[in-house]
Amino acid sequence: MEKIKCDTEAVDSSIKSIFSEGGDLDFAEQLWCKMKCVSSYQELIACFTLVLESLECGEIQPWIHHGSGSLLSKLIQQSYHGKMEAVSLTGITPVQMLLEIGLDKMKKDYVNFFIGQELATLTSLDCFISTSVDLQEQVHCVQKLHHMLEIMVSCTVLLQFKHESLFPWTQICIKYYRENPPDEKHVFQLPASSALVKKFYQDSHPEVWKVDRSSGHGPKEVKTTWQVSTNPPVERMMSSNTESHPWTLRV
Repeated sequence: MEKIKCDTEAVDSSIKSIFSEGGDLDFAEQLWCKMKCVSSYQELIACFTLVLESLECGEIQPWIHHGSGSLLSKLIQQSYHGKMEAVSLTGITPVQMLLEIGLDKMKKDYVNFFIGQELATLTSLDCFISTSVDLQEQVHCVQKLHHMLEIMVSCTVLLQFKHESLFPWTQICIKYYRENPPDEKHVFQLPASSALVKKFYQDSHPEVWKVDRSSGHGPKEVKTTWQVSTNPPVERMMSSNTESHPWTLRV
């Protein structure tokens, strides 16, 4: 359990470092970094009221990245020309505004990771960062990106796999999530050569090994599974001499 905890902390730490609050952040992204920890609805309204009033009277003229579809970004662009549409900060509008700038920031972080690590191109990620879909679909897209990120970071941090393996695995994940909803329980079958995992299985002491073998095609396909475990399938199979019989075969 202690090792699992350490592994989880290592992965979480690596993911956290990707979502940096420094760097080339525009006004909306900086605002997200400050407002993501607001403690109440009233505080949220107060923050946006201050921002909109400052924009309207010309006290600030912040810059923003091109391509953002958030309401705040549109209002900032309108403020450049001295005209801003009236926005009523009531109901769920403030929450939606915060969600929009948060989604923009997170999508940018995910894209920077996959492109920076040369695991994907902007074109291949386009379907996950579109602002032409509704907010719920944008949330689902961010969930997909995060799941793919977790897989790649886990393979890098825990298994020390290199780019030559991570790149094709990323493409498999992207292909799946183009056509399917977010599902953290989905099991991806990522091809790996025996040479790639040799060091891993030599240095580890797993409790269960499983091998699947398929032959034939279509209706004539036959699949055979071997599973070897250090624990017997039932208690009555316990051997008095565990040193002589440490493995149990399950087929």
